[in-house]
Amino acid sequence: MSDSQSFFRIGIAAPNLMVICIDGKEGAGGLGRLYNCYSREPDRFEDPYQLLLMMEQVMERINYPQSSVALRQYGRRETVAYARHDRPDKVMEQTELLNYRGEKATYAVRVQYRQNATWQGEIVWLERNEVRNFTSELEMLKLMDNMRSDE
Repeated sequence: MSDSQSFFRIGIAAPNLMVICIDGKEGAGGLGRLYNCYSREPDRFEDPYQLLLMMEQVMERINYPQSSVALRQYGRRETVAYARHDRPDKVMEQTELLNYRGEKATYAVRVQYRQNATWQGEIVWLERNEVRNFTSELEMLKLMDNMRSDE
């Protein structure tokens, strides 16, 4: 199966399709980059938790998929509720996301649902065209780790 076939399998038209490029290891000064079709510049993350926060921010900003619960936040963090008219414009098509690659691995992720305070969706390891389903954010991270350790 080619990259584009894997991408089509997980729904290339999904507005929240994201590509995760893994460039290094945790604690090595930068783990990777996150791409989505609402920004030409990547969001750089240094640990898995930071990656999850960035992905959540994208989904909140575009309001897709809608969350079934509003998570509590403690401390001084500001919550931002985005109105429908604030939804960002696409700056690139989802097919363009295929051009990005990580030094260690590249994953395409589509979160289908945000239910029970976690995510459910599909992940594709683009270098191997392996598609897996996940039922939580933690499971998604474990799949990313396990896919690479199966080399």
